[in-house]
Parts: sequence; structure tokens; C-alpha cells
Amino acid sequence: MNIDQLRERFGDEASCRQFFETAIWPEGRRCPHCGHDKSWRLRAARPGVYECSGCKRQFTVTTKTPMHSTKLPLWKWLQAMYYIVNSSKGISSVVLARWLGVTQPTAWKMGHAIRELMAAGPQPPRQLTGIVEIDEKYIGGKPRYQKGIKHKRGRGTAKQ
Repeated sequence: MNIDQLRERFGDEASCRQFFETAIWPEGRRCPHCGHDKSWRLRAARPGVYECSGCKRQFTVTTKTPMHSTKLPLWKWLQAMYYIVNSSKGISSVVLARWLGVTQPTAWKMGHAIRELMAAGPQPPRQLTGIVEIDEKYIGGKPRYQKGIKHKRGRGTAKQ
């Protein structure tokens, strides 16, 4: 899919929200605060706001995700995800900012939030099915920084 096909498929904010809702809540809407599965849409509020019938708290599809409390439209987030996933060697925040039409610090924060979403992965992890093609894959390298965890240095590791 190229960027024009992406724009055609997700042309408005409602279709982007619907995509994120099906991606984040594959088994149906769940409250991110208490985990309750019953909620209703608030019509008087902005689009995409729900209220949990268990804890009575309001939430959206971005609540308790790295995209929480963003003022950017969901289309910009989807576009940034497209660019990050389709860049073979990564993408700098300066280039991402130029392509999205946002400032460099905003693009930097978006890039880190998207990488955090990708690292978290779907819960529970799903297996790939059908034919899967991979162009390039690198195994190894430095372990990612995790707060409070010390990694062995040098030849003492068991990494490939």
C-alpha cells in the first residue's frame, strides 16, 4: 500500500478511529481503567468518547496508550506509523517532521511513542499465518534500555 492508497482508505478521522478501535480492541471495547467490557458512547461529547458502566470513567481509543492526550489528529499518527514501518533503515525525527508537517520535537515524541507501541505488541501475541516474506532481518546488537535492569557486557552474553 502506498501513501495515496492509505489516504484513500483512511480519508477521514472516523475511519482512522475505527481502524484504531479494531486494532486496540479486537475482542470488543474494554475499559482501560478497570477492564470492564460494558460501555456506551457519549453523544454530547466529542466523537470517540465512551463511558464505562463499571467504573463510570470516560475513555477513548488512545487512553492509557502512548498516544494518550494527543492533540494531533489520528490521521497524523497513522501516517507516521506508515512512514516508520515502511522505512528500511529507520527514519529521523527531522525527516518525519517534514513529511508530517509538524515540529521536530513533536515528530521525535511520536516516533518514540510508536516504537513503544510496536515493542509492546498485541496482547496476547498472535502468530503469523499464510506466506510471510522478510526482506532483511538483523539479529543481535545491544539490548534495549530497561529501567532498573543491568545487562552483562562483552563476551559474557549469550546473544547471537
